[in-house]
Amino acid sequence: MQHERIYLDPEHPEVYLDTYIANNRTALRDAMLVIPGGGYSQVCTGREGEPIAFAFLALGYNCFVLNYRVNNVPYPAQLTDASRAMVHIRENAEKYNINKNRVFAVGFSAGGHLAGSLGILHADKSVLGTLGINEGDNRPDGVILCYPVVSALLPTHEPSFEHLTGGTPFAEIPEETKRALSLEVNVDKSSSPAFIWHTALDALVPTNGSLALAQRYVDTGLPVMMKLYPYGPHGLALSNRFTAEGNPAQCQPIAERWIREADEWLKTLA
Repeated sequence: MQHERIYLDPEHPEVYLDTYIANNRTALRDAMLVIPGGGYSQVCTGREGEPIAFAFLALGYNCFVLNYRVNNVPYPAQLTDASRAMVHIRENAEKYNINKNRVFAVGFSAGGHLAGSLGILHADKSVLGTLGINEGDNRPDGVILCYPVVSALLPTHEPSFEHLTGGTPFAEIPEETKRALSLEVNVDKSSSPAFIWHTALDALVPTNGSLALAQRYVDTGLPVMMKLYPYGPHGLALSNRFTAEGNPAQCQPIAERWIREADEWLKTLA
């Protein structure tokens, strides 16, 4: 395996990609950008990073784990960081032995919001202008959203949006800003196909955002798959002993299926 750290922005050394590239180069692989969660707060959660990359590597993807700006850095810094990552992966497709037309993103919790933003808000003009890229250059070919933060208009994980807006108390975030950051109201025909999963017992991030987003995809006529697993708290990651960190509640055999179900779904995309 080829493993290296790529610093994406000279002005922000905390923004980087860790690569997980198979040595076997007999055939092009699909690529997976892994975006950990953490509530846009202090750090990107490690258990939603490297273990996820190894799991997708075993399924035939070359993987990249993103560390992006958090800790009350205002939007769209995070979308800019994720967009840099997408552009870097595609521009280096030959180096990484990947199909540049099959570059996907998977995100968890607040990282699910960021992966969803890549898929839905990718045409943000401030991001395109900052990076000097064309519309679509940063758009994933599909996204996997794992127990994602979705909406600031529905009951939600309010601290994620507070950190995303520079520490603004949720009640003071302007309605226009809440709407601009709510994925379910911004889906259009250019949005990336989405696989969305959540657990019914998630007490931290309500399922209503995921359900509303899936319905919006259906209404827009875009490819979508929604899985609502019955058991498990927030933050399951792989939902097995490798990411449970000794917490039995984090091992949920039914929810553990998500990664293979997502892989099967991605293979249906042209």
